[in-house]
Amino acid sequence: MDGTKPPVLFLHGVFGSPSLLTPWTAFFENAGFECHAPALPGREPTDDDVLARTGIEDCFEVARAAFDRLDTAPIVIGHSMGGLLTQKLAAARTPRAAVLLASIPPGVLWPQLRPLPHLFPLLPKILAGKPFRPSERTLREVPLSTLTRAEQDELLPRLVRDSGRVFREMSMGAASTRVDARAVTCPVLCVSAGEDRNVAQWMSRRLAATYQAEHQVHPRLPHWIIAASAVDEVAPPVLAWLTATLGLTS
Repeated sequence: MDGTKPPVLFLHGVFGSPSLLTPWTAFFENAGFECHAPALPGREPTDDDVLARTGIEDCFEVARAAFDRLDTAPIVIGHSMGGLLTQKLAAARTPRAAVLLASIPPGVLWPQLRPLPHLFPLLPKILAGKPFRPSERTLREVPLSTLTRAEQDELLPRLVRDSGRVFREMSMGAASTRVDARAVTCPVLCVSAGEDRNVAQWMSRRLAATYQAEHQVHPRLPHWIIAASAVDEVAPPVLAWLTATLGLTS
């Protein structure tokens, strides 16, 4: 380990876009890292025609291409579905490290009981693979649940439509969600949110065990663990882990 800071490749999640990762890219840029955050298909700008034909493998192709464009193997940090793509990248390439933020696990994404009433109205579009965006109430009560009303108000207009096909593949544990954990040889850090209504804590614990990863838990945070209000809580322990694990200079 020479202590040189590698680039960081950020992968956003569902209803997300690179601009919503700005609190994290700013934090790591201030710490001396070069940051990259590609847009997954059908976002920036939203394109329903693209979303309608986009599955997880299409998203992975974008992530893999972004990885391959870098001259140096990066750290990969993924949120939500971006965490699943991070796992797939870690199995296909050799990043310096992988950080999974409220990550979707490989295989079936089992729903929790509390958000089930929010899921039922979305099922027709998910099963048909059509682009969709949940209601304001669902977004407030599920991914943004414990954020303040003011921060929810700021985020809601910025959350984008997503692919029903992607959700269908995650919900059913399609082949595109599978990861060969034996092929992941880089250090892995799992970071989960105790109030996550998208990914149950037992799934996050199992994910950490799969990779023999350190597991950092933030009990009061929701699935939107990347929120600006949470950066000062979540990002410093991630940076400390990366610095210690990779032997980086401060």
